[in-house]
Amino acid sequence: MHSRRRFVVSMLLVLTMVLGAAMAVHAAELWHYWLTGGEKAALDALLEAAREVYPEYEFTERGIPGATAEIRRQLGAAFMAGDPPEVYQSAIGYDLKTYVDAGRLKPLDEVWEKINGDEIFDDGLKAMVKFDGHAYAIPLNTHVISHMFYNKHVFAELGLEPPKDWDEFKEVCRVLRENGIEPIAAVAGSWGTYQWYGPLLTVLGVDGYLALGRGEIAFTDPRVREAFELYRDTMVEAYMEGWAGYGWAEAANEMIQGNAAMYLNGDWVVAHFKEAGLEEDVDFGFFPVPGTQDVVIIQVDALAAPVGSADEAGANALMEVAGRLEGQIAFNSLKGSVAANLNVPPDIYGPTLRCVYERIQEVNQSGTVLPNLLFMLPPHLWQELTRQVEIFTLDPTDATLDTVLQTLENLRLEILFENGFVQW
Repeated sequence: MHSRRRFVVSMLLVLTMVLGAAMAVHAAELWHYWLTGGEKAALDALLEAAREVYPEYEFTERGIPGATAEIRRQLGAAFMAGDPPEVYQSAIGYDLKTYVDAGRLKPLDEVWEKINGDEIFDDGLKAMVKFDGHAYAIPLNTHVISHMFYNKHVFAELGLEPPKDWDEFKEVCRVLRENGIEPIAAVAGSWGTYQWYGPLLTVLGVDGYLALGRGEIAFTDPRVREAFELYRDTMVEAYMEGWAGYGWAEAANEMIQGNAAMYLNGDWVVAHFKEAGLEEDVDFGFFPVPGTQDVVIIQVDALAAPVGSADEAGANALMEVAGRLEGQIAFNSLKGSVAANLNVPPDIYGPTLRCVYERIQEVNQSGTVLPNLLFMLPPHLWQELTRQVEIFTLDPTDATLDTVLQTLENLRLEILFENGFVQW
């Protein structure tokens, strides 16, 4: 009797284990900093697309306020605790490569092959996410960070046209100031570095920009000083009062309200403008920053998968959908960005993003599409560059510039000694 009872209990335990295994679902948590307006809506749409493709999987998200630097900090703690997320929002280029070199990311060759990654992403993008023949991130989108947005009503009321060079830019700013309008709604933090790129390209050109990213030009080179001086005399001179206290969305609101006439940031602000009730091509437009007429500077959001997460299958499923048309369309139609997947039809974009898409295609043929310089530099150098640009912007004196350039040059020399630059 006892043996029979033990048999029944054993069978029930086995049955419970079998049923538990059958009911288990794969899961993936995505860490990100898409927290505002259209960005959060785009993230939610991507996760919903993944749930539709893989209804048996659980896809969740965790928002981390900040940007790339804060994601890196949180990931460092998660790696130490042995509990990283399945997927995280990643930069491309050097930032991604540091994790690859440290053995922290898993190759995505299986996912890459499944989505035909070599065919759906352009060569420049592939060079920033593939190392030693292996893919380590799935690009989601392409943001342009070299376009100046402007309030069309303000420009029309004052009879202004978008400037094509720095002399025209200075004249536009003069007229705006004379009429009590701040020329540029500026922003603190890493986004402020974007406003330095137009002057930098004006002086260094495309070849010099790339050489600086490879560590081949000294920060004490007279041309780099000239770029900082041009930045001071054009952009910094035009910044709104109190700019250092603004985040990117708050600064954008100043342009929306007509308190400032222009705003330079990534084209993710398009979703913010629309959410605020602005009509595309009626209330706002954009123009290339002087110095970038034949150039587009891009920033890319990508997804990467840390080694040691709880559910590799869940990570693969989410990454696959992120690269497929379903995920790319769901995300980019709300994010305010051009899809990284070349097969996404341009009719998903509104008027502004359609113009951005067409300009990228045009520049691909006749000019140069450049990565954000920050993607090319070792993380500790780009963090220091961001900090030093802000220091100079707050106190744009020659003495401050001397210190800024020497600080950056000392760090460049240390990295050169360690052979830390990458020849992109």
